[in-house]
Amino acid sequence: MKLSKLVTFIGGFYIFGGIIVLLSLIFGGSPLNTVFDLSDTYDKIVKLFIALIYIPLGFLYINRVSFSKWLVLLLAIIFFCISADLTSKYREQPYIGNMVYSLFVILITIWKRNEFKKKLKIFR
Repeated sequence: MKLSKLVTFIGGFYIFGGIIVLLSLIFGGSPLNTVFDLSDTYDKIVKLFIALIYIPLGFLYINRVSFSKWLVLLLAIIFFCISADLTSKYREQPYIGNMVYSLFVILITIWKRNEFKKKLKIFR
């Protein structure tokens, strides 16, 4: 079966995003707690949590591990809802872009769901 370049792109984008968030944590980039409407949460915790999820999840998604599609779908739905809520409040482009990208990820993951056949092998 031929593997989709869109799934590889999404997985690579998760890895890239995780690395950027990790660099933002190290070098003090813009706050992400406000982006996710978590203004009461410490920003470094939010960045570390996102980086620790996104980087391994991107690798699992690229390798088409079966449970990674469910995790990506769950994250995309959560981020879509957060972005939709923030878009209705602020009407700013970053929230609209996040909402559109989350919808793209949801549609591609559902469309290409048959590619995710591999099981996670922890010990070999």
